[in-house]
Amino acid sequence: MNAIFISHQFWRNLIFSLLLAPLILIAETTKPTQKMMGDIWLPAHQGALKGVVDLNVRDAVLEEVLGGLTYPWAFEFINDDEILITQLSGQLFRYQLSSKRLIEVSGLPEIAGGFPQVGLLDVEIHPEFAKNQRVYFSYVQLDPVTQQFFRTAVATAVLRDKQLLNVRNILESEHFSWSPSNFGGALEFDDKGYLYISIGNRSEDWNAAIKGRLEGKILRLHDDGSVPKDNPFVGVEGIDDRIYALGVRNPQGLHFDQLSGRMFESEHGPMGGDEVNIIEAGKNYGWPEITYGRDYTMDPIGSGTHKKGLQQPIFYYLPSLAISPITIYRGDMFKEWEGDLLVGALKGKLISKLDLDGDRIRSEHDILKQLEARIRDIKVASDGSIYILTQTGSLYRLSRKAKKDTPEPPANTALIYELICSGCHASGAYEAPRLSVFSDWQKTLEQPLEKTYQNTINGYGGMPERGLCGMCTDEFLKLLVDEMLDKVQQLDQPSE
Repeated sequence: MNAIFISHQFWRNLIFSLLLAPLILIAETTKPTQKMMGDIWLPAHQGALKGVVDLNVRDAVLEEVLGGLTYPWAFEFINDDEILITQLSGQLFRYQLSSKRLIEVSGLPEIAGGFPQVGLLDVEIHPEFAKNQRVYFSYVQLDPVTQQFFRTAVATAVLRDKQLLNVRNILESEHFSWSPSNFGGALEFDDKGYLYISIGNRSEDWNAAIKGRLEGKILRLHDDGSVPKDNPFVGVEGIDDRIYALGVRNPQGLHFDQLSGRMFESEHGPMGGDEVNIIEAGKNYGWPEITYGRDYTMDPIGSGTHKKGLQQPIFYYLPSLAISPITIYRGDMFKEWEGDLLVGALKGKLISKLDLDGDRIRSEHDILKQLEARIRDIKVASDGSIYILTQTGSLYRLSRKAKKDTPEPPANTALIYELICSGCHASGAYEAPRLSVFSDWQKTLEQPLEKTYQNTINGYGGMPERGLCGMCTDEFLKLLVDEMLDKVQQLDQPSE
C-alpha cells in the first residue's frame, strides 16, 4: 500500500513539474506594464504609493535603479555602493550604484539549467568580507551519470574584481533527485559566524522527515563547511549532524536579525500554508505531518495543523502567495516599520509587511502591488532604504523624499492673540489686564520680565496655564508676551 502511495505521488509531482514548467516559465518572465516617467514610477494614488500611503507613509518614492536583467534570483550588498546579483541562467553580476556599471563575474562552476527553478540561486558574503573578500553561492548540480537528475550545492570563492578565485564546494546534498524544483538554497550567516543553509524537500514530501537525509532541512556549518560541535544532532545516531532544524518544505528565505538574535525563515506550502518560522536548534517544523495547506489534488496532508512536539509558524498564508525572500526592517528612513518583517511574494506579486511583536504577528499589510512582478529578493540598505529585486529583471529602491532645508515660517503671534488672548485681554474678563489700557499693566511692567514669562507659562490669578494655548511652546509664549508689552508701552500713559 505504501509503495502504491509513493508511486502515485511520484507521478503526480513528475507530471506537475514537467508539464507545467513551461507555463510557469512564461508566466514568470512576463514584463510589467506600469507607466514610468524616466526612472520614477508615476503616482499610484493621489501622488503617492497606495499600499504605503495606507500605512500613513506619504512621502515614499519608488525608483528603478537597474533594469534589463534576465530572471534574476538574489542579490547581496558587498558595501554601501556595490551589489552582487545572481541570475538563474548561471551568471553572477557586480553592480555599482553610483556609476551604474554592471559587470559579469567569471569563475563559476558548471551549473545545471533548463527549468524555472534550476540554476544559480542565492549569494551571501562572509561576515569579514571587507578583509577576506569571500563569497558564498548556492546552485543546482546536474547528475553527471544520468544527465537528468539534480541536487543542491553550495560553494565558496574569493572575489577579485570581476573574477572568482579558489572556488570549492562546501556542501553537496548527496542525493540526486528527478525533480527540477524545491531546491531551497537560501544562505545566511548569524552573529557568531555560522552559515545557515536551507535545503528543500525536492518535491518528495517524505524527505523532510527522514533524519539521515538533508532534504527538507535547515543546516548549520562553519564558514569552511565543517560541522560545529554544538550542532543539536552531533553524536545522535541516525541523523546527519549538519542538520540544525528539520520538517520544512521548500524554504526560500533566511534572515538573521542581529538585534534579537533570531533566525527567520520563509517557505512555500503546497496549496495554501506558506509559512514564516523562527528557526531554533533541534526543532521540527512539522512537514509533512502538519500543514495549513492541502495537496494539489485537494486531499488533506498529514494529520492536521497541530501535533505535540512539532513547531507552529508565527504566520501562515491562506491562500498561498508563494512567499520567497524575507528580511526584517532595521533603519532610520522608515522608523514606523522598525522591527517589522518584509516578506516578498512570487505568485502574490507584492511585499507582505508583518507587524512583529515579540514572537507574534499583530497585523499584515500588502505593499508595492504597483510593481506587478514576482518579488525575488529584499534587502535593507545602510541608509534605511529598501531594495527590491523582481523576477522580471529590475532592481528597485524604496526611499523617502529628501526633506528640503526651508526656513521655518515666522511665528504668527497676531493670529494666536486674536484666537485666544483677545478673549480676555480685549474685555478684561477674569480680571485680565486690557491691552488698550496702560494702567492695567502698571504692576506687570514693574516686575522682572522673567516673572511675567513664568506667570504666563504656569498660570496666574484667573489666567490658566499657558493662557489656554496648549499648543504654544514656551518660546512662542515669551514672544507673544514681548509683543503685547511692546503694544502697551506705545499707549498714552496717564499724567502724574
